[in-house]
Amino acid sequence: MSLFDLTGKVAVITGSSRGIGRAIAEAMADAGAKVTISSRKPGPCQEVADAINEKHGDGTAIAVPANISSKEELQAMVDAANKAFGKIDIVCCNAASNPYYGPMAGIADEQFEKILQNNIISNHWLIQMTAPQMRERK
Repeated sequence: MSLFDLTGKVAVITGSSRGIGRAIAEAMADAGAKVTISSRKPGPCQEVADAINEKHGDGTAIAVPANISSKEELQAMVDAANKAFGKIDIVCCNAASNPYYGPMAGIADEQFEKILQNNIISNHWLIQMTAPQMRERK
């Protein structure tokens, strides 16, 4: 018995070429979802998609490299997922960055702006790109 049944659902997972993001993508595919694997580097994305497709069948996963700091690349990822699967039901904003380790008093403006861009603004963009179609199906 599965804890979750995601059969017929489509998920986009950022930062899913390794670590927690990969585990999330694999678990969603195990639960029946189609998944879009995304991170900055094409090779690792394709490796994860290939492994998921080998386990669950071709067409379960696609690889779409995208840098979360680029609105255009995020839109291309959303477009690719919609083209491949016809919809997006789940967005998992897993990708993030931390260019600074230390007290807030020592962080440079550029480092803080990168954190805001990658960890907050990019998620806002991605939700704006995907939420309308989810609301339409509600």
